[in-house]
Amino acid sequence: MPFDENQWKNQLFQIFDSAFDAKKAHLEMSPYRKLWDSMHSKSALKCAVGIHVFFNEEPQIVLIERPSGMRKHAGQIAFPGGKMDESDLHLVHTAIRESEEELGIDTQSTQHAGSLSPVFIPVTNYVVYPFVFIHEKKPSFEANELEVSSILFLPFSQLVNPSFPTSKDISLENGEVLSDVPCFEFENKTIWGATSLMLNEMRERIKIFLLPTV
Repeated sequence: MPFDENQWKNQLFQIFDSAFDAKKAHLEMSPYRKLWDSMHSKSALKCAVGIHVFFNEEPQIVLIERPSGMRKHAGQIAFPGGKMDESDLHLVHTAIRESEEELGIDTQSTQHAGSLSPVFIPVTNYVVYPFVFIHEKKPSFEANELEVSSILFLPFSQLVNPSFPTSKDISLENGEVLSDVPCFEFENKTIWGATSLMLNEMRERIKIFLLPTV
């Protein structure tokens, strides 16, 4: 990856603090998504997630695995986040608060670099607002075991690898099987659903800025 260690923060600000049409990137990971657009309503609950990036030879993205015993999204790969509380000043505050609660991330080391496009989740009637944060070095983590079973670090080079996107059948908790679902496979974990949409938008932004010929 063509990242200069001394310039990487500025590069990230340029990548994420800019306008971007995410429809194509989202549809690639959820081909039926265009059928849900009409379902988006003002009644949807607002949520926010924190996409934390730190530099260790190259930029790396922090992902979490949800515990298998959770009532919703059990065992799924996600970003730290949750619903907006009445006490939150704004959605960026929500993302920072949730990141601190779930991963123990020191908010003093967090710089807001930009945001990705909101993702509507019709199953729960949530609209998720993703915010990108950068850190000078790898943060110190203290995972909340009730919400996080493991932490993963995804390098940018892996994210933009042409062979990274794949598809597979996904078994749901109710026994239903979704066939040939677009996803990413990383460290023997399957990343799909809303998280894969956000990652694919990141992937496309990075490719346009750093790899214009890809």
